[in-house]
Amino acid sequence: MRNVKQRRASQWVGVTVALAGLAGCTTDKAVKGPVAAVAPIDIAGMCRTDAVQAAVAILSTKVVVKEIPNGPKLPGGVNFVAATDRLPAYCQISGSYETNPQTGKTANFLATMPMNWNGKYLQLGCSGACGVLLMNNPVAPPITITAQGYPGQLVEKGYATFGNDLGHIAKGAALSMNWAVRGAGQIDEEGLTDFLYRADQVMARMGKAFTSAFYAKATGAPARITKSYFNGCSQGGREAMVAAARFPEEFDGIIAGSPAIDLAGIGFQVGGATVAALRSADANITQQLMDLVDRTVKRQCDPLDGVTDGLIQNPAACNFRAERDLPLCDGSNAGQCFTKAQRESVSAFLSAATDERGRLVQPGYTVSEPTSVFAPVRRPDDLANPVPWGAEDPTSGYWGLADGVISTLAHRNDPSFRLRAIFAYGAGGGSGLDGFHALVPEREVALSRAVLGSGSPTAADMAGLLRSRTKLILYHNLGDQVLTPYMSINFYKRLAALHGGYGKVQRTARLFTLPGTGHCGMSGVGPTNFDAIGALEGWVERGTAPNALLARQLDPKVSNVIAGKVDWSKPALRTMPLCAFPQMARYKGTGDVKDATNWSCKSGDTAMLKVGESGRQAGVID
Repeated sequence: MRNVKQRRASQWVGVTVALAGLAGCTTDKAVKGPVAAVAPIDIAGMCRTDAVQAAVAILSTKVVVKEIPNGPKLPGGVNFVAATDRLPAYCQISGSYETNPQTGKTANFLATMPMNWNGKYLQLGCSGACGVLLMNNPVAPPITITAQGYPGQLVEKGYATFGNDLGHIAKGAALSMNWAVRGAGQIDEEGLTDFLYRADQVMARMGKAFTSAFYAKATGAPARITKSYFNGCSQGGREAMVAAARFPEEFDGIIAGSPAIDLAGIGFQVGGATVAALRSADANITQQLMDLVDRTVKRQCDPLDGVTDGLIQNPAACNFRAERDLPLCDGSNAGQCFTKAQRESVSAFLSAATDERGRLVQPGYTVSEPTSVFAPVRRPDDLANPVPWGAEDPTSGYWGLADGVISTLAHRNDPSFRLRAIFAYGAGGGSGLDGFHALVPEREVALSRAVLGSGSPTAADMAGLLRSRTKLILYHNLGDQVLTPYMSINFYKRLAALHGGYGKVQRTARLFTLPGTGHCGMSGVGPTNFDAIGALEGWVERGTAPNALLARQLDPKVSNVIAGKVDWSKPALRTMPLCAFPQMARYKGTGDVKDATNWSCKSGDTAMLKVGESGRQAGVID
């Protein structure tokens, strides 16, 4: 086991040492191999339902150890896994814990307790609409999507990890909010509170107390937690940002990846983009047409960062306009052209949604790695139908996400509400957008943000974080066509504007962007994978603030990652430094563009602040 661990760790340390010459990059001090065990314990003897239940009976939060329906099947709620050549022995534990003792509301949890516990606690966020304990299971292959790094890294390092289902059991599609439905005009209000923030806040305290009680019982001596962390991507990234805003004192460090920061804004923008493609029979967008958009964008935007290498370092700096730059059909170029309505549909996807007074509601998507995922796979038979798809129709593109957030949650499943009816389209207004984009009524924005605001933190909510000792690493994939990266970029710009500029904010919170990569690193043409937890450890535990992170390009296929079929022993196809915003990675002009040692992050660089026509239309703030 030691040799395999050392080989995995050396993949990180070796490439990081090679990066030591990069200006401002972390060295191998920030990226270490597995942490040695604090003290050997009898995990096998402790990994019994009665033993665990007895250990946690002293907790102030009621915990029941049991098998749960939405996580790994653990008979009696426990499962011991013996050491292998890959991982140390560990015990997995499932069950429920009370999130509201007044009502008896509970959430389900999954805990993983390794034999080589390092004295640290790590809380893992979930994904989609949550309700399933999979992406926050540290021994399941998809953990690399949530936590980056490599499979088994967290267990090798000795972390006690906890995840929860945000207080509900998933029903239907991954993004469905049907779990909240209780009847016409009724939703699970307690479940909504858990979903927005409470399940994580209660777990932050319960999980740490659980960990201490477990290891104290296992060793017969007091067990003190030395550091506590939170890590999540997508929905888990939103959870991380909520933790940073509402209870940062619970953690020493937080990692928020591609976060769904503004739930209402996401619903309005993706809903508007979907409805745009229904306006007429010739408004639909296919992947073939989006591939043509991609080729057009790459010709214009790829060279802007100084090298034509297939990656766009700053998509906001591009000057692409769908209505101007996409070829209009003239009857002789079928399949390689767009109708006027199709160009408008692309514009609605790439442009910000505003209210009727032109105020920004949600940024649009970037021109990097565009896809047709917003366009429904199956068009409704009646394009004018006020309810174009059912809530669980998997062919509806982003409609299910928008309808779930706005209709189900914000409007509390009001049977008379029709999401489609709120969208209009136009150009201009106070925002200065003169491209085709979605318009949303101001009253709808206010209502939805009032309902969802406790789970959608703003830059103004981060004052407590910036006064605390807690460190935040925020990252977003620049080719993310699920959750626009401009959410995170605008958030960070507002944070700097409110709290004394980038230099001051970077003492506590740093943003990193990943060019050419899709949502949570699950796709794209750029390097997607990096040692997130190693970088956070270096900052929190050794005071080495990350100026750059080393990213590696692996097999980008989502199915391979989820199935655990990525060959981690193979060398990376490409490496690149991810610079701390607002710096942008710069090619040195010689050497292999796929080798990170030929790139640099330069102190004082502000290239990521440049906003061109594409960024302006998308609603990127100056």
